[in-house]
Amino acid sequence: MSELNFIEGEWRGAKQSIERENPAHPNEIVSVYPNSGEREANAAFDAAARAFPLWRDTSIIQRARVMQKAARILENDLESAARDVACEVGKPIFEARLEVRRAVDLLDYYASSAWQPQGFVVPSARPQTELRAKRVPLGVVALITPWNFPIAIPTWKLAPALIAGNALVMKPATYGAAGALHLIRALEQAGIPRGVVNLVIGRGAMFGKAMVEHPAVRALSFTGSVEVGNALKRALASRNLRVQLELGSKNPFLVWRDADLDDAARLATEGAFFYAGQKCTATSRVIVHQEVYEPFREKLIAATNALVMGEPLDEATRVGPLIDRASERNVAEYVEKGKADGGRVLCGGKDYTGDGYFYPPTILENVPLDAELAQSEVFGPLVTLHAVTSLDEMIQAANATEYGLSASISTRDVQVMETFLNRVEAGLLHVNQPTAGVEYQAPFGGTRASGFGPKEQGWSAFEFYSDWRTHIVRS
Repeated sequence: MSELNFIEGEWRGAKQSIERENPAHPNEIVSVYPNSGEREANAAFDAAARAFPLWRDTSIIQRARVMQKAARILENDLESAARDVACEVGKPIFEARLEVRRAVDLLDYYASSAWQPQGFVVPSARPQTELRAKRVPLGVVALITPWNFPIAIPTWKLAPALIAGNALVMKPATYGAAGALHLIRALEQAGIPRGVVNLVIGRGAMFGKAMVEHPAVRALSFTGSVEVGNALKRALASRNLRVQLELGSKNPFLVWRDADLDDAARLATEGAFFYAGQKCTATSRVIVHQEVYEPFREKLIAATNALVMGEPLDEATRVGPLIDRASERNVAEYVEKGKADGGRVLCGGKDYTGDGYFYPPTILENVPLDAELAQSEVFGPLVTLHAVTSLDEMIQAANATEYGLSASISTRDVQVMETFLNRVEAGLLHVNQPTAGVEYQAPFGGTRASGFGPKEQGWSAFEFYSDWRTHIVRS
């Protein structure tokens, strides 16, 4: 499947191309993408700058109509989009369908905000004066999205940006651009004006340089690694642009002594190993009260061994391949680091000998909390298991990394739950739920090294994609 960039309402190529293999079957090329350079990126930013005034002046209800129509088009395309996602990034088909459905719902959700208040009027202390404020768009925004949620993350960035009246340029990851392409095609068919939405595929360095230097850019929303996100923040600091970063994680799942151990083992397993742990919200550390450590450990091992690893298009698969060979090797190297620090492999921990970039779900115990494996984001099907003797120790262990994205606890004790909710430092706090999983109608984002800037999703997204303009009018 040979694809193109989408710039100013036209599908355009580039001089060079990038082949994308199927991570489950590396000999199979599933897509060929343009390897765009600064020329294509600048053309996209120029197009967005020209289109912005028209979209800004389009009524918000009309913007919503376009997005609603795109949602119906994408909904009719759900199965095709899900299969493309599964083949390109190895996401099990049942999760790929849920992701495309989320993209549909996000378009509908943000379209519905058009019928909500867009500002407010408050009393003025001055005579015969009306004091009012309304939201206004920023202008041209840049969106950089990752491969692991190749249609949901592009949509949860794009939808609030569009309904707020911005024009945009999106750069999806070259490993997973198919989802973004399905989204852009739906908007094209829905009648989005030329230049309002632009898509450029290529290496990150070229896009970043063009974005940093282009005078029309007003904001960047980025999801990816800590290193790249912080480099972009530094590069844009002198421009005084808005920057929103969603970065790394090292998410803990806590098991208190009163937990339903069967349920806790299921939740921890789902959070850690579905989609081979390639989620920013995936569980990477399981912290268990000493009183229930041994029985929970056995249930966790059994639940992990019961997971089906294999072909992403198989309905039974829960653990697909890693995104590439380097990621597979990275997991194997971290297993060895954990063992070198005293860790013991409870299950998994062996290289996969078949086709594809697979690594079996792996659990290590006895890894010190300050060891590299317990501190660094692995982004694969690998967790460490830790025992603690008190709630204070459990909270301290949960907070014992630089990250703060998601955390969960399994308990039936209300006081324990409230202590967890008040003291664990993370943007998402779950009770009797996996660490993985978000809902688009609520704020999403991390604290500390996991994020920077206003939160994504829900109404909080408008704090990033729009500004307030205050009117003081004397009659």
